[in-house]
Amino acid sequence: PTPASDPLKVGALILAAGFSRRFGATKLLAELPENRQISLFEQTLINLCMALPTIVVVYRPELRIQFHEIRDRATQHYPGTVITLVEFEQAESGMGASLAFGASHIADWDAALVCLDDMHYVMPSTYSLVAESVRTESIVVPCYRGARGHPIAFGSAYLDELRALAGDAGGRAILDTHSAKIFTLNVDDDGILIDIDTQDDLDKRL
Repeated sequence: PTPASDPLKVGALILAAGFSRRFGATKLLAELPENRQISLFEQTLINLCMALPTIVVVYRPELRIQFHEIRDRATQHYPGTVITLVEFEQAESGMGASLAFGASHIADWDAALVCLDDMHYVMPSTYSLVAESVRTESIVVPCYRGARGHPIAFGSAYLDELRALAGDAGGRAILDTHSAKIFTLNVDDDGILIDIDTQDDLDKRL
């Protein structure tokens, strides 16, 4: 057997600076129908805390108080996870700009899982599996029954390209450019496909 190398340092970058206009309210703070004590974003964060040691969250200034409260609760329950909140004042610029801003706050990671804030059905084990599958030179895309989902893991080789994104184009251009480097990871978790855009989306999973 080959000697085990040091595990890679893989963190999560959560994009939480969107405006949830289709939802009609601050989506991330919406209560979960199955557990009214917890919000959509908090459940997403908890699932990630169970899987990864380092998390960076990009959020909007007007949610500072709520996000700090959520972070503090998560840190209390998962003291082994370091959660850094970064405030993005140009959130209007779009998802690509948010992604670039978040990536600029990553220094020493070997890979980053780019996670959406409204995907609280993704299982912690799926986050772990994606993190374990990525290498510095690879991109990992989880797949459920042939459909691609999130999170997408980018090895550190692609961090500069993430930092250079702008406007509303997310990481799709990077995926297109480096399609040969993509590793498709089949997972038994339909949560990777379910994001929440409307109140109906939140209710229909029950």
